[in-house]
Amino acid sequence: MSVHSVHSVHSVHALSPVPATPPLATAPTPGSPSGARPAAPPPAALATSTSSSADSVVSRFDLVHDRTGTGSLKWDFAVERGRPASALPLWVADMDHATAPCVTSALLWRVRHGIFGYSEPDAAYDAALTGWLSRRYGWRIDPAWNVVTPGVVPALAMAVRALSAPGDAVVIEEPVYYPFREVVEANGRTVVPVPLIRDPDGAYRRDIAALETVLERTGARLLLLCNPHNPVGRVWSRDELTELAETTARHGVVVVADEIHADLALPGHRTTPLASLGQEVAARTVTCTSPSKAFNLAGLQVANILIPDPVLRARFRAELDAAGYSQPNALGLVACRAAYEGGDAWLDELREHIAAARAHVVDRLASVPGVEAVPGEGTYLLWLDCTGLLAAAGLDPDRLDDVILEEAGLWLDDGAIFGAGGRGFTRMNVGCPRATLDEALNRLEAGAAALLTRRARQARRTGTAPAA
Repeated sequence: MSVHSVHSVHSVHALSPVPATPPLATAPTPGSPSGARPAAPPPAALATSTSSSADSVVSRFDLVHDRTGTGSLKWDFAVERGRPASALPLWVADMDHATAPCVTSALLWRVRHGIFGYSEPDAAYDAALTGWLSRRYGWRIDPAWNVVTPGVVPALAMAVRALSAPGDAVVIEEPVYYPFREVVEANGRTVVPVPLIRDPDGAYRRDIAALETVLERTGARLLLLCNPHNPVGRVWSRDELTELAETTARHGVVVVADEIHADLALPGHRTTPLASLGQEVAARTVTCTSPSKAFNLAGLQVANILIPDPVLRARFRAELDAAGYSQPNALGLVACRAAYEGGDAWLDELREHIAAARAHVVDRLASVPGVEAVPGEGTYLLWLDCTGLLAAAGLDPDRLDDVILEEAGLWLDDGAIFGAGGRGFTRMNVGCPRATLDEALNRLEAGAAALLTRRARQARRTGTAPAA
């Protein structure tokens, strides 16, 4: 099948008006900045039709921004990473949406100031962070708990070094975000996976009995938690987290909670920060947060690591000092503050968009035999079960990534890299405009049809029936 690259459908080229004073607490201004070069004309397959009426409104999240030529890991490095340039990328976890206008406005003000010396979180930054967590989650924190790092993954690595010794067992729940395993192994610790259980309805849950057994057998004193879970999309309930907290407490386990996707619980769901369950739980928890996923700020490299216990916090800071890191990215601080001060309405609109995108994928997959979307309550990352398609095509699960790339021209994240239970699955990023998503689904549908047609022809030639 033919595949092609994606360029702009609707492009935004005018800079937002920027006040002469910092707009950190003001209402969002319409518009977003453009890139330095004009967008290329859109391919026909992605050309969205809009009414000529002046009343026609296109959602800000359906504007297609040309990210090529920006040094984008997602869009500019296919060939360097062994993929064809024509592959449509829905893999790495950043969005193809412009960030909230309040963030853009604050960054433009700061850039126009023109001096980017050493910066640190100040009282206004602390107020934005504490206000956000209180307003969105009912969790009151002390700003003194916060240790700013360049990101959550570096923080996970620092926590592993600070809170365990070489050779120690560290528990992860697979399938899970693959850096969990990487930061444990790269630092000379032993990964102890506890597989999640998939229920008949397709949803995942924690195997508490297996976790208890593993903790007793290995003596592990550190667990990495993904809340909400990447890639399976679970927003762990308060009851589930309470059960986890009670189990880990009995064994003296410290939990490092990656809650980077907390703000992306779907409408009708809300993330419960593990440390918000009470003082005793908080004393054994390192909470890793960042605006990078919800506000698409990954490249600005700012994360807030909340550690209520002073001993744990001192050990973590010692690792940060050993890495030679001190003052954070100045623009990251500005962006984080702006997002938390003025980004509520924009974020709620984004959550609605993601929910609609996930539902749209489920509807479209009715036309793709053997591919099912795993039900989830959060994130823009959709976990797709492709085992039925592979069985019908007579292919081993290890071929899935090649099939997705060669047959559909899609660059997704193969499930095998997420560990136990990931073979035969793939992760799709739906944080993109509807035109991009539909192009991806068109490719997937056509690729699956072509694959199954060839399989049926082969079966007729050889006299073997294809799998049911």
